[in-house]
Amino acid sequence: MTFNELIENVKGWSTAKELDKASPLSQMLKLNEEWGELNSATVRKDKEKVADSIGDTVVVLTILAQQMELPKIPLTINPDENGQHNYYYVDEWSVEVLYLHIAKEIGLIAGSLIDISTHLSRINSRAQIQLSIRNIAIYLMFVAKKFDFTLTECLEMAWNEIKDRQGKMVDGVFVKEADL
Repeated sequence: MTFNELIENVKGWSTAKELDKASPLSQMLKLNEEWGELNSATVRKDKEKVADSIGDTVVVLTILAQQMELPKIPLTINPDENGQHNYYYVDEWSVEVLYLHIAKEIGLIAGSLIDISTHLSRINSRAQIQLSIRNIAIYLMFVAKKFDFTLTECLEMAWNEIKDRQGKMVDGVFVKEADL
């Protein structure tokens, strides 16, 4: 499957589970959870879990983009379509430096969600979230490459894991059946 087909599948799955209408604030909890799992897998040098966590993070970013009603989600998240070629120098960065940049972008998303939820700003905050999602996807592409995966392979692993997943919404967060 292509990256964009996988993104569309995730969007459809999210809509079917009504995640697309859930709170972006709750989705940030999932982003932080997946981000933590990616860091943990990296420390343990568990390549397969790194790839799975990268894919899971892309799933969460896709759903967050839906919840924010961002335009052109595949264009935002697909590094092959959103200007990653301008980031050629990133290939020389270590995984640790890439992770620092991802952490910074997650912080920018959090700050923008604070602004939106407290009505301080809406337009610029949404644009910042879209830019940060794009940047995280680009950085994740480079992380995947360092572990000998493509971002598409990572997303496909995550898709194959969630496509038949059952569960329910609990306080605005989808909880898989096994965790209920």
